[in-house]
Amino acid sequence: MRGAVKIVAVFLVAWSWVLYGADVIKTAVGETFNQSPFEYELRELERRQTHTVYAISYPSPVVSDLESNNTVHGEFFLPHGLPPTKSHPAVVINHILAGGFDLERMMCTTLANNGVVAMFITMPYYERRGDNRGRKLIMESSDRFIKSLEQGIQDNRRAVDVLASRPEVAAEKIGIGGGSLGAIVSASVCGFEPRLERAFLLMGGGNLEQIFRHESRETAPFRKFLDSLDDASRKTTLDALTRLDPVSQGEALHRLSRFGRLRMICASEDHVIPPECSRALAEAAGCTITWLPGVNHYTVASQSAFIFAELVDFFTVRRPSEWKPVGANDGDKPEAVGLRLLGGFLRELSLMLAGTPTPGCGHHLGVSLAVDYKGGSHKADIQLKRGARGWYALSGNVPKLGQAAFGQAKHPWMAGAKESLYVGSQNAVDERRFDAFIAPEQLLKYQMATGALASVAMAPEILTGYTRVATTPTTEGMTRVAIDIPHPDFFGRINLVFDAKGALKSGFFSLSGVQGTLTISEWRLDAETPETDFAPPAGRTAREVNQEDVLRMIAAIFNRLLESVNF
Repeated sequence: MRGAVKIVAVFLVAWSWVLYGADVIKTAVGETFNQSPFEYELRELERRQTHTVYAISYPSPVVSDLESNNTVHGEFFLPHGLPPTKSHPAVVINHILAGGFDLERMMCTTLANNGVVAMFITMPYYERRGDNRGRKLIMESSDRFIKSLEQGIQDNRRAVDVLASRPEVAAEKIGIGGGSLGAIVSASVCGFEPRLERAFLLMGGGNLEQIFRHESRETAPFRKFLDSLDDASRKTTLDALTRLDPVSQGEALHRLSRFGRLRMICASEDHVIPPECSRALAEAAGCTITWLPGVNHYTVASQSAFIFAELVDFFTVRRPSEWKPVGANDGDKPEAVGLRLLGGFLRELSLMLAGTPTPGCGHHLGVSLAVDYKGGSHKADIQLKRGARGWYALSGNVPKLGQAAFGQAKHPWMAGAKESLYVGSQNAVDERRFDAFIAPEQLLKYQMATGALASVAMAPEILTGYTRVATTPTTEGMTRVAIDIPHPDFFGRINLVFDAKGALKSGFFSLSGVQGTLTISEWRLDAETPETDFAPPAGRTAREVNQEDVLRMIAAIFNRLLESVNF
């Protein structure tokens, strides 16, 4: 009976909003962690194809001496078409130290696209809560610092109250997650909020004093703050840190990890959260860490495709099996059509450039480019075939490089002018590829770019925060998607033309003084491909040389290309 009353109440609130045109939905929450009823407000920010984004606010359960800090703000992502049957999972996301909320919006968008109700909230003294004085207020005194940490935990508990009250959400399927500081906070909250069913910790760790004392730019303000305290205040602060530290929440975290409901993903070369602090948390929680090799606290973005796939898998494991995404009518929502086409294209592009084809198959790309830059015109025709085991064949006519072809079959090879052909069959080492000789900082650029492509492909709606997307049909039955980029350092427009099946056929771009066109002649993923397609051109006499020499020559070409790219 009580559940039916709740559903009717939510219906009446929503109906009054429609009738009277109010821009704020106010909803009362009666059952709370501290037996103190409260009211939260939702204000629609953006209606997307699969979900709607709302601004959310509610009173903090902790009253501080700064009025603006006593209201918690955030964003609430509600998937379309969820029945009021209290059956769907939901997640609270905590944000990184820098704020900004790009990562959190992408996490929530990805979850909402997959039928999970998601929200992120701002920590005490961040953004509007800090009354425009910034989060430096947190470290004005030992007392304020400790109370802000405690308040952040209580704010999360109230966020769980909000989610548990929703008619779409199963109270026993509420999780928590975040990256970096957000992971640390989420782990701490688990020790105080028994209703949390699972936790996703990206680059988290424990032993807060050690993290703060670790020499990194990000933790410098905390070191300075601790050093500024007198002995008594420092002891009080460190005692509070120990009580709130993620490693002190071992019993609660063990309860999650015992049933596979705790996920830790960390960067093996993290320079902000020391790996030993991540290991300490994992040991306290009885959890195994998934280590991402060769990346640090920021270059972990190159692995975002894997991270976001894990995020979705982890939080949808208890999603009702009958769920299917519900979107607005594409014919009525041109922007939704554009975002869907862009998402599909970016997903396939990330696979084309970084995905591993099925054995016996290959990814095939043929593209013609024409570019005007600083009064000069350049043209390039490129054909790429990528197979399993790192095999590939790349050929084309490229500015500054001329006509060239190179690849990797059983051995690496290069074909150039005057019918020359070099095959690296001497002193060969199995499985060694040219990327072993690319400068690490240049290889990282490539990895970060492909990782970003995969991330945006999973949540293309995130583009609307940085670009304007317009979609128009063409007379030939195609669809043109125009992307306007207003950023002062990288501005302009990209026009992409897709066929009726959603495949990219051509494009035009004008970006920061560079104009160009592209035409796609071939675009196939996992197409059946014989091994001979990766072999050197027929009819040439091969010169057998050292494998390393050929690999280094190929790597030098990619180094040169990557050096010209800055982001």
